[in-house]
Amino acid sequence: MSGSEDDDGQPELSAYVSDQESASDNGGDEGPELLETPTKKRRIDNDKETSPTKQKDRENFPNIILDGADGYFDQHVTKATLSTNSISNLPALTSTDYVTYVKQAEIYHKSSREALIKLHETLFPQWAFELSQGFNLVLYGVGSKRDLVLSFAEDYLYDTKVLVVNGYNPSTTIREVLASSAAILLNDPNVKIPKALPDVLSLIMNTQEPGPFPCANYIPKLVLLIHNIDGEVFRNDRSQSALSRLASHNQVSLLATVDHINAPLLWDSAKLSALKFIWHDATTFASYTAETSFLDPLTLSGGSGRNLNGGNGPGHAGIRYVLESLTSNARGLYRVLISHQLQAVEDAKGETQDGRNDSSRYGMEFKTLYQRCSEEFIVTNELNFRTMLTEFYEHEMLQSTKDLVGTEIIYAPFDADVLERLLEDDILNE
Repeated sequence: MSGSEDDDGQPELSAYVSDQESASDNGGDEGPELLETPTKKRRIDNDKETSPTKQKDRENFPNIILDGADGYFDQHVTKATLSTNSISNLPALTSTDYVTYVKQAEIYHKSSREALIKLHETLFPQWAFELSQGFNLVLYGVGSKRDLVLSFAEDYLYDTKVLVVNGYNPSTTIREVLASSAAILLNDPNVKIPKALPDVLSLIMNTQEPGPFPCANYIPKLVLLIHNIDGEVFRNDRSQSALSRLASHNQVSLLATVDHINAPLLWDSAKLSALKFIWHDATTFASYTAETSFLDPLTLSGGSGRNLNGGNGPGHAGIRYVLESLTSNARGLYRVLISHQLQAVEDAKGETQDGRNDSSRYGMEFKTLYQRCSEEFIVTNELNFRTMLTEFYEHEMLQSTKDLVGTEIIYAPFDADVLERLLEDDILNE
């Protein structure tokens, strides 16, 4: 009898007592079963020879939620079944299917997305006012914000120069951003822009005008509009430090968008103090068509590294992933090689052979590379040196050839753009 007290005055647990009336109505001889512990309860519930009558009675039991240690072990009595599915088992996505799905996504909830865009457009005057007061704007939220910020720039930034930077473009470099900014701020074609980042920044900061800023009629000379300031090409301390210093210029305003959930981790307190960000939620739910145009949507690979010699080497993301897994000495070896290779390319002024740039022409001799690494205390002996080279050979990040006299030449089989981006990454300077 559920919820009653026995002759001794001790209450019975209704959760562990079967219905006496049901058992007696069915002619059962057994009395109520008292499951004193979760272990006994599981033993009876798992009994394969349970009669249909008892099974029917147990189906009427309430769900039992135990507290404390008994509840923990009761819920974890069996291990969770692990799925054997993998990404490789997914059906291949064809280009036609991909285009179809993208077009369908643009149709769904179109009116709601348009209403959301109009809502954001009502905040354009507020954004313009905040920029006029010397603050910088960063827009976050789900969906592409590219068209939204371009519309804002056309409507409210028509009386100043706007430099649009596509941070999602893997070929974008911080050196190009600074050089273009310096050319706009200096407005003098006769001034030669230095190549070193510190020198470019010093030249830019020297163009600041004296006086209190912002003032009542403050109009910056340059508005730096960066799509995806958290893009892969800017996810390093060197780039973010340069951008924060550029944004601190009293004639430069910054309007940026972010999409990565961990984007705020790019900036420490010093950078945030220079950036003077005001954050706005600009969720649009728009498709990232432009932002993903540089990626292969039909594969999950890192993309091609633009191997100049016909190979299928890793892309920039793949190279960076490999470098992160290697020791600092191995990364130093790679830095020495690609630095020499880039300098050789610059000295040759892009000369071509057979109609294309041949990276093997700008490599280093084996003995020269070993000597340079020994001078920088990267390697201690030739065996250690060859062991490091083997790692790069296996990942197709290095190749070797022999010249006409039989000297072994080692080179990185990538074009200058990829090598320059690698040198800009902090991973090679750690």
